[in-house]
Amino acid sequence: EQHVTMNPARSPLGPGLVATLLLTLPPALAADPQPRWELGLGAGAISFPPWPGSSHRNEFISPAPYVVYRGERFQADRSGLRALLFDTENVSLRLSLQASPPPDDDGDIAREGMDGLDPVAEFGPELRWRLWQADARDLQLQLRLPVRSAWSVSSNGVDSIGYVSNPALALDLHENGWKFGLGAGPVFGSADYHEYFYGVAPRYATATRPAYDADAGFGGIQLSTTLTRRKGRLWAGMYLRANWLEGARLDDSPLDRSSTALTGGAAVAWVLATPKQLVNTPLE
Repeated sequence: EQHVTMNPARSPLGPGLVATLLLTLPPALAADPQPRWELGLGAGAISFPPWPGSSHRNEFISPAPYVVYRGERFQADRSGLRALLFDTENVSLRLSLQASPPPDDDGDIAREGMDGLDPVAEFGPELRWRLWQADARDLQLQLRLPVRSAWSVSSNGVDSIGYVSNPALALDLHENGWKFGLGAGPVFGSADYHEYFYGVAPRYATATRPAYDADAGFGGIQLSTTLTRRKGRLWAGMYLRANWLEGARLDDSPLDRSSTALTGGAAVAWVLATPKQLVNTPLE
């Protein structure tokens, strides 16, 4: 699932960074039966801008639990929570919940004096259409069409901040314990969504930061890639996402300080317990 998730890197998970990082690593195609559940411990690191367009970066290193559950209609793993609504040989519809690491915009002169950004969670449906699959079923190309409602999460409650969608072509490869995923496509956001990250209310306007009202529409191009390896009880993963904001509707925002936003991370986990039962699930 694409996206640690295409979004500014943020989440209500606090210091549980590795759990967050594992959420940003979408699972690739599962060619073989796997355990119904897995429990373990992990550690990892991630580097990301507080929001796409920021000239600053956040870095975290932290331990966290490793938890995977594979049900017929519900699944929880490093790509978040998902529920399967409809499934045929080539088309599926699912609901998913995603979150990313919490941003730290303190000290970023672009937002000096403004309210800080809260963690954001996203929830909504995603249609997947398998366009092509190799005979060995270990390589496939999909069109993924998600639409998600975005919510800021803080100690004061949960508030809606609009909608976001990142349709993408996604290539998944599974080979000898390696899983590789590659996805690319545009990002679109509602006016409220863009306003949350790029809007400047008149009370926050300065001589170098004019007031700005964000519009809905094109939010740039996103490319993401993942590489994971499972050998015995050891799991390792790497993740890289790039957003290009050139030509986006938010180009005129004084908070858009960089046309490129890079997010990357790596994690390792040791699986401590699994059941003997193996399953195949369409949610993989």
